[in-house]
Amino acid sequence: MSGRCIMMCAGEYHPMEIRVRPDDFVIAVDGGLSGLIRQGIRPDFLLGDFDSLWPGDTEIMKRYREMGESSFLQLPVEKDDTDTMAAAKLGIEKGYTEFLIYGGLGARLDHTMANIQTLAWILRHGGQGWLLDRETSVTVIGEGRFVIPESFEGTVSLFSLNAVVRNDFPLGCSNETLPGIQGEIEIGAGMALVVLTENLINHH
Repeated sequence: MSGRCIMMCAGEYHPMEIRVRPDDFVIAVDGGLSGLIRQGIRPDFLLGDFDSLWPGDTEIMKRYREMGESSFLQLPVEKDDTDTMAAAKLGIEKGYTEFLIYGGLGARLDHTMANIQTLAWILRHGGQGWLLDRETSVTVIGEGRFVIPESFEGTVSLFSLNAVVRNDFPLGCSNETLPGIQGEIEIGAGMALVVLTENLINHH
């Protein structure tokens, strides 16, 4: 499938332009609906337990509920999956392999870690997911080669999830790219977390 699954979550979000292609599938995850509305983006699907929905969004939620299960899913508050994980599972079920997740990074470390685990789940199910903010991009990579494009200028941090790099020493933190040179990370086995921070050079 050529389209991407774009997910807007309810976490801390620094406004950035979201470019939606015609074949993309856009999911508003709970209170993330507000972030899409502010950019004039109408989601294809609304999902969540709606414990973080803004009061002004309730009318929109009612309209999606009336559209039925093809566009709306209300989750129980007490559940095993987070709202973000439920949205990721929906995207995988629909055949998407590229996931762009906005509003998934922020002040709550537990939510951020849960979203990183969601990236690992997406990878295990044949996809590639990204947590995106204005200057930070986070993904989980597995076996093989990960290419950092020449156009990227900033800091690359690599953390072990279950790869050869030991998880008790931050050797992979704050590695800097060189302008105009493509970077590569190669994983022989296991998984690793990659954090790309734009325009962060010599600010350790």
